Amino acid sequence: MVFFTCKKIFEPIKIGAIELKNKIVMGPMGTSLANNDNSLSDRQIAYYERRAKGGVGMIIIEHAYPQKNGCKSEKSLGIWDKNLLYQWEKLTSAIHGYGCKVAIEIGHLGRCTDFSRLQGDMAIAPSPIRCRVMKEPVRETTIEDINRYQQDYLRAVRIAIKAGFDAIELHFANGYFLAEWISGRTNRRTDIYGGNLENRLRMALEITELVRAEIGANVALLARMASREINGGRFIEESRLIAKALEDAGVDAIDVNAGSLEEYDWEFPSYYMPQGYLIEDAEKIKRSVNILVIGSGRIVEPRMAEQAISDGRIDMVGINRALIAEPDWPNKTMEGKFGQIRRCIACTRCIHEKESDGIICSVNPFVGHEGDWVLKKTDQLKNILIVGGGPAGLQASLIAALQGHKVTLTEKSEYLGGMIRVAAMAPLKWEIGGIVTTLAELAFEAGVDIRTNHEATPEWIKNGGYDEVILACGSSPIRPNIEVADGVSESNAIDVMMGLRWPGQRVAIIGGGMIGCECAEYLVPFGKNVIIFEKFDEVARDMSWNLRQNLFSRLKSGHVKIKTGAEVSYISSGKIVYKKSNYERLAEGVDSVIFAVGLMANKQLKKSLDEIGIASIEIGDSNEVGRLREAMIDAVKAAIDL
Repeated sequence: MVFFTCKKIFEPIKIGAIELKNKIVMGPMGTSLANNDNSLSDRQIAYYERRAKGGVGMIIIEHAYPQKNGCKSEKSLGIWDKNLLYQWEKLTSAIHGYGCKVAIEIGHLGRCTDFSRLQGDMAIAPSPIRCRVMKEPVRETTIEDINRYQQDYLRAVRIAIKAGFDAIELHFANGYFLAEWISGRTNRRTDIYGGNLENRLRMALEITELVRAEIGANVALLARMASREINGGRFIEESRLIAKALEDAGVDAIDVNAGSLEEYDWEFPSYYMPQGYLIEDAEKIKRSVNILVIGSGRIVEPRMAEQAISDGRIDMVGINRALIAEPDWPNKTMEGKFGQIRRCIACTRCIHEKESDGIICSVNPFVGHEGDWVLKKTDQLKNILIVGGGPAGLQASLIAALQGHKVTLTEKSEYLGGMIRVAAMAPLKWEIGGIVTTLAELAFEAGVDIRTNHEATPEWIKNGGYDEVILACGSSPIRPNIEVADGVSESNAIDVMMGLRWPGQRVAIIGGGMIGCECAEYLVPFGKNVIIFEKFDEVARDMSWNLRQNLFSRLKSGHVKIKTGAEVSYISSGKIVYKKSNYERLAEGVDSVIFAVGLMANKQLKKSLDEIGIASIEIGDSNEVGRLREAMIDAVKAAIDL
């Protein structure tokens, strides 16, 4: 294999008066790690410091708000209180300590928040048009509101500059307040701030010119703007005009993204969106301006980043959620360690589940715990056995080995991965499989003795002289107590998706959770006629709403029928008898049934070890059936204090 190296992305570059050590930028992404009074927390500082340590050229700190009524929640970052300057100084100093530049994105959610209502106020927007997602009442912004906002914005900028930020990013994106003035979809005003493009640009250009005058030439000025709003907003050609106008007003670089809450997949792309989906838009904007352009949009692969810059399509690359998953993405890329990069799998849990206790990541369990979970070399070397080569077992083995223990990992099958191998079989979800190969390479380099095709029996374990035994034995599909009589073939979703069994033409899937729905999606391209039976009132309840929406669209296009509130009683001679609304009903014409009613933890080995007096710890699905992140968290907790 020809060894590939990345060179262009590691060349220094100047944005206005500041110079970055490389062309890799971490874009602004909400963390909800702030304190409950909207102030910057030590957890946030540790989170950003870890990314700076990983080698990125510039970090753009998440959306910070100059006014409280524009926040998302009490855990959003407020930058209106100069008395909290010391925390901001602590943040910039920590990031600068790694030779990384730091910018801050300042904005306001406008109509896209309900936090203002919780404060006894009403959301504001250019026009009183409610967001189709938030659906909150909206008050039209007055001229007095505009003047107050501009002054509050400048106050926030002054705090940021005094704190040591190298750059300010204006937030003209995601359908939020400043973006709402530019878009005809949200700006229906008939005064000097509405109507034609020149008037709709007025607020943006006023803010830009005010900030430019405030910060002077030594601080860089960036503008984050959406290239398109596909649901009744603007498209790329109008965005090119806007980018040029911002350049003329004094902006040093354009940071391109897309979408809004109303084009959710464009703003927060899942695995249903292709990698690099925004590079083409960024390239078109670059052809319209003479300033730098930052391109992003699910860029997770080093080759894609290098190619986009080498081809002159963009000037800098936004490695955004990929840096949540792998803070060392820049350093590992520079060293050519591509196989050791934890790729973002675009599951979007970092977006949907951050409000309770801060940002999370399915493949990186350390996110949000950067200051808490610190690996240290052990003073007491132990002989550790880990049974099971799924993600939990691999993660636990890596943590144990990095702390200096002698670690053996056994997997009874030929391949590592466990249930991740099944998850990767779902259409457009193949990227999830990368976590297995990455963890395996990391574990191997750390010195883990990995043995596949090896079943760890109780007797073998007893004779191994292990100080600690960690069981990551995974889970198995549940077979419900439903009679399947002659004339109908039976299998489960796991076996079908792994190619061990194959259904006939007319398929009934019993169970409409994520696995059942993904199995249906998997079968559609093969021309199968599929019907899903789910006893609850909603299918795919264990998926985020945006993923569920995409999945439903694909199931609908595949003519998959879905029956909810339908509890199957028995199956016989091509007929399915089920209860719905307390009435017994019948579905006919079925030749195959696939069970997808859930998984149960594999407890057999734990029970056998208990019987012969060998202590063990269960992690992952063998402890409690869950999702990838929960398995990874389990692994860290079990291994970090061995």
